[in-house]
Amino acid sequence: MLTTQQLNAGIEYASDNFKNDQAPHLHVDKRIIKKLLNLDGKQVLDFGCGMGGMTLWYANTWNCEVYGLDIDANHIEVAKALKDRNKEQNVHFEQRNILESPLGSELKFDNIFMNDVVEHINLPTLAQLFQKLHSVLKPDGQIFVSYPPWKSPHASHVSHVVKIPWCQFLPDKMVKKMIAKNNVQILGDLEPDLLSAYESLNKLEHGVFKKLLNENNWTIDYRKSYSALNKLPGLSNINFRIFPLNYLITKEFLILKKK
Repeated sequence: MLTTQQLNAGIEYASDNFKNDQAPHLHVDKRIIKKLLNLDGKQVLDFGCGMGGMTLWYANTWNCEVYGLDIDANHIEVAKALKDRNKEQNVHFEQRNILESPLGSELKFDNIFMNDVVEHINLPTLAQLFQKLHSVLKPDGQIFVSYPPWKSPHASHVSHVVKIPWCQFLPDKMVKKMIAKNNVQILGDLEPDLLSAYESLNKLEHGVFKKLLNENNWTIDYRKSYSALNKLPGLSNINFRIFPLNYLITKEFLILKKK
């Protein structure tokens, strides 16, 4: 159970993700989603919804019904408070581990979103999750995935505290010592601080993820490798995937379909 101070801090953070199209970590997600997808009239699953900012954004941007699922009780507590504060009617939040408690066969989704989720789940579990998601996505449905690849300058999720980009390539003991020195509490029930969040990362890269998806009957219909270089005039549509420019990719964006 969160304290009032923690709950309010979570609502403030999630509200920014909801209402601010330039919100850190999500502004490119929003731009690409708006460009590629129309969710009007759709049944949408926000899987690993966190504190619900993007869940409300989908429901508010389009006329769609959105289900937000997360395994973390603290995240769902904030998400429900955010929903109540904004009086959103077509949003539903639930704490659920779909491996232990699968979704019912009556729920089928047109679109599933996984924003900054897949890099936090160990690979065997991630494979199981994609098997489960296969059964709840409509035949012509799509999954939108975004994540920072392990070569990303901020893939460690702690570079803002350690003050060193690409710090994940330093010796592991050194990195953990730096994190511990600057460690701060976060609102997760399962990941209560930055050190535990760092330790949960699976070091995901596109080649590994592509193989996992292929083995679990998914095909990649769209891929954008977003780089800091895309901000330069005339370079917005180029994918800089060749070494060493691939180390400047800050996020991978994929749309998946069933095979």
